[in-house]
Amino acid sequence: MTTKYSDIVTLRESTPAYNIQSEKENAWKSFIANDQFNDILRKVIQSVRNNDISLHCSFWIDGTYGSGKSHAAAVIKHLLCDTLEDIDDYVNQEYSAPKYKKLKNDIVELRQNIRLLPVQLYGQQEISQESDLSLQIQRCVNDALKKAKIAFTVKTDFDNYVNHIDNQPRIWELLIHDSAQLRSVAPTIQKLRSELVSCNTEVLNRVREAERNTGVSINLELSNLKQWLIDVQNKLKSENTGYDGLFIVWDEFTELMRSAVGLRLLTPLQEITEALMSSENNSYFLFITHPSAFNGLIAEEATKTKGRYHYTHYNMETVSAFKIMSRKFKIINPDSDEYTRLVHEFYSDKQDMLNLFSQIQQVLKKPKKICNEYFQYTHTLQIWLLTMPEKSVVPLEVFSNF
Repeated sequence: MTTKYSDIVTLRESTPAYNIQSEKENAWKSFIANDQFNDILRKVIQSVRNNDISLHCSFWIDGTYGSGKSHAAAVIKHLLCDTLEDIDDYVNQEYSAPKYKKLKNDIVELRQNIRLLPVQLYGQQEISQESDLSLQIQRCVNDALKKAKIAFTVKTDFDNYVNHIDNQPRIWELLIHDSAQLRSVAPTIQKLRSELVSCNTEVLNRVREAERNTGVSINLELSNLKQWLIDVQNKLKSENTGYDGLFIVWDEFTELMRSAVGLRLLTPLQEITEALMSSENNSYFLFITHPSAFNGLIAEEATKTKGRYHYTHYNMETVSAFKIMSRKFKIINPDSDEYTRLVHEFYSDKQDMLNLFSQIQQVLKKPKKICNEYFQYTHTLQIWLLTMPEKSVVPLEVFSNF
């Protein structure tokens, strides 16, 4: 028999600050969209739809700590990258109102045609010099491919190793010497180079295994990073992986911009994002920063940087306590007899109050007297909820209209 809250309702776990890297399953769905977020989402849809070259570019969100920008970015990532089935419940819940009909249809239509592979970077990402940028991005893209159980090699990988052999032959002599498996297929530098020029995938795999076993890391040349990302994107499409491009989310990018090398990396990153603006590409960066990230730039440079992206300053906005509570609570079994009975009992003697709450938009357009009555009801319900007996159960339908 139901005697306490936990028999019918549980609490969704949440944290004060949203971390995209360590988010729990479906935690993003607790996000409450507001007009500001929906404006960003419309820009994202316009860009990813890729039928207007003037709107086809990457994204930049900045905001103060606690503004919700990381959580907002996580929602955008999931809407673009999860399966349509996995986002269906959130879209139907958040955009069920008639005024969101077009936005909802745009989301569904976009996702029926395009899905992006999510790639995540965070903070300075162990970047201390310019050459580290390509290595870190390449690692994170490869991690994303591995997580999605996608395995392929692009031509740029072979080109990069060939160039490195030409420029650093001594390293490769040592690598061949220390790796019996690599030596068995390429006993000399000349043989190794020849096999890589012919794009021998087996030899490339032996090279990578030798790197892992010896602790050697062969950086992708920064000048090749742009082409490598495009090659990966094109391979995702040509191999029918279910993905049409990359969505590279770099949270806390402020840390890198504040570092000694950060501002110098803006130029190569801008060159990459500008290349991705071409209509044949469908890959994007999303940078998330604190406003202080631009402190090292003069005003003109900051303006130019922002102008290369769909840039948005994300403000903290007030959210109804009832909206927050409606996401915080989760009904264990909405079809149970106990839950149905409790909802009926609750509505039976509070119908007038709930009718008034469900018509909030219309009420607020009415004369001051009715508005005052509405706020009195609000206060009454808040007091009632806060003073309920410990073992009573709040029927969640009371929150569903807010």
